[in-house]
Amino acid sequence: MSGRILITQGTRPFAQRVGKLLQVQYEVLFGAADEIPQVLLRTGNYMQFPQVNAAAFEHVMLRTCLDGGVDVLIPLGEQEIRALARTQQLFAEYGIAVWVPDAGHLDELGMMRNPGRHYPLLVLDRGTAVVGEQPPTLTHTMSGVFARLDSAHELAWCCIAD
Repeated sequence: MSGRILITQGTRPFAQRVGKLLQVQYEVLFGAADEIPQVLLRTGNYMQFPQVNAAAFEHVMLRTCLDGGVDVLIPLGEQEIRALARTQQLFAEYGIAVWVPDAGHLDELGMMRNPGRHYPLLVLDRGTAVVGEQPPTLTHTMSGVFARLDSAHELAWCCIAD
């Protein structure tokens, strides 16, 4: 295994789908700001954290990752992605990768909220496909969960509408 990944919005079907794609290579943990049933929390595979609009959200997420031995954080909530894209450097200083598009590119890229199962997913780490077929031309900074649009070469970052 390549380490521990924490996927946010973990009680949602899309997060479970992403986790299933990564479970061969990583130990997958799920987290959510929504209420998580105690039976799931007791498994050790789920973590509770505050809403994205909570004070110091980014720092609480950093502490959650540090306490849980997380190597990679994949936020899936739209507002989580936007908030954490601005703090990637902070996480990197503690050895935690945040797989999201760069904050400066979020509005330039296409976005797909709540992608259906018929869209094949691509999980990228700095331009390299971790899951899915490697696209021919990508910047080395693209990270996160993406889906191919109708054009085979155009990608949209995926999120859960929150």
